Amino acid sequence: MIPRISSIFLVSAALLSSTVHAYDLPATDINHKPSENVQLLQKISAGVAELSQDASKGIALISISKIIKGRPYYEVDPFDFFFGPRYRQPDPSDPGKKQEAGVGSGFIVDLDKGYIVTNNHVVEGADEIDLKLSNGETYEAKVLGTDPRTDVAVVQIKDPKFNRKGLMQLPLGSSEKVRVGEFVIALGAPFGLEFSQSFGAVSAVARGNLNITAVGNFIQTDAAINPGNSGGPLLDMNGYVIGMNTAIFSRSGSSAGIGFAVPSDLVKTVALQLINKGKVAGGYLGVALGQELDEELGNAMNLPKGTKGALVGKIEKNTPAAKAGMESGDVIVEVNGKSIHSGQELSNAVGLMQPGTKVTVGYYRAGTLKKTDINLGTFPMAQNRVRGHGVPQGQDEGDDESRGGAPKGAFNDAGLKIEPLNKQKHADFIQQYGIESNRGLLVTDVDPNSKIRASGIRPGDVLLKANNVDLKSVKDFSSIYSQSSKILIQLERRGTFLFASLRK
Repeated sequence: MIPRISSIFLVSAALLSSTVHAYDLPATDINHKPSENVQLLQKISAGVAELSQDASKGIALISISKIIKGRPYYEVDPFDFFFGPRYRQPDPSDPGKKQEAGVGSGFIVDLDKGYIVTNNHVVEGADEIDLKLSNGETYEAKVLGTDPRTDVAVVQIKDPKFNRKGLMQLPLGSSEKVRVGEFVIALGAPFGLEFSQSFGAVSAVARGNLNITAVGNFIQTDAAINPGNSGGPLLDMNGYVIGMNTAIFSRSGSSAGIGFAVPSDLVKTVALQLINKGKVAGGYLGVALGQELDEELGNAMNLPKGTKGALVGKIEKNTPAAKAGMESGDVIVEVNGKSIHSGQELSNAVGLMQPGTKVTVGYYRAGTLKKTDINLGTFPMAQNRVRGHGVPQGQDEGDDESRGGAPKGAFNDAGLKIEPLNKQKHADFIQQYGIESNRGLLVTDVDPNSKIRASGIRPGDVLLKANNVDLKSVKDFSSIYSQSSKILIQLERRGTFLFASLRK
């Protein structure tokens, strides 16, 4: 019996081994040649990879830490989404003290001296700055200078004998020549993922009015920029830095395909001043800007049709603009022969000039074009943001009617409840609405169905002028309202000086 069973087993095994095989994929056709188009794509891909690998040798991962006092543990920093989460650790010895950490990027511009360019908001207020370079070495860094106006900073590796093996400096190209549609590479450490790259195109150039910085336009790109990319370079297809990744537009805090980079020409100008002088001195006019001009405002100001410019909301006292005789309501359209189309363009034109520079300013006043020469002052460094653009009409910070506090009484013909501003009587309003004016008519309520509500007037606004006439009493406003079909109103809202156009 045993021999018989063995023979059956051996026969069965032989049959199985002869009929069952492990599956394998079909053989690759090694003789297949891609088309010319595909070969071109392969070359582009190889080129992007080569540029990325080379440029990564000039990237620095920047880690910062600082001690903060008096801030709640749960508070969200407005710059968190720019360059990654800043981890806050309570100090057991002092409950009111927190240690904050964050991660950003930078790039080497001078390998010999150890100069690294990054964003101001990456290193601002840091007690310690640590760098990790692409060769794996880590070093401490010191700040050579920062410029909040442009969000540019320069740091230097403290150790003059740092290991330079495997590193390279990145050349700054000319951002003036950048065109929409060009391919770009963004490098950095998104979400702390070291030496990452993303690929995309230039979506727009000279993108202004973003309220990211006080001075400067931006290159917009769809190359993915995420928290941690701030301070990293944006490269063109020559391997030159054409911008420094700075901010994103996103509701989620991560890339939505809309990223912004400071142009390399501005980075270079600011970086050289920081290295040579430790600070940047910018020009200063002394004007607070109003909202952007629209067709309705232009008509109310008797401006030529299609006029673009920078609307002056307020003239600061004892400033170059005040000494030159400029007034609130002037519309600046030209500086040294160069057209000015917006408040941002004015900030850029003046802010990048040296203090003491003599400029010729062209502006409209009451529909008449005028010119004046002004010697620029020095930009006050405490002003890190452009102030005066205000809240667009119809997009106020909240529903003012729901805040209460309006006295009883009937609306006037315009649909307003107004009374002369009095510091003692209106102390609560002044505190609630952050009013800075010492004169004018306080708006205590607005008829929600009135045209003046549609023009953008809100409770808490202070009406200063109507058709360029100072408003000292309710009678002043009523007289102008009854006699005019078109009224230009100058007002203050929370310390910002704006204009509203009313057609009866």
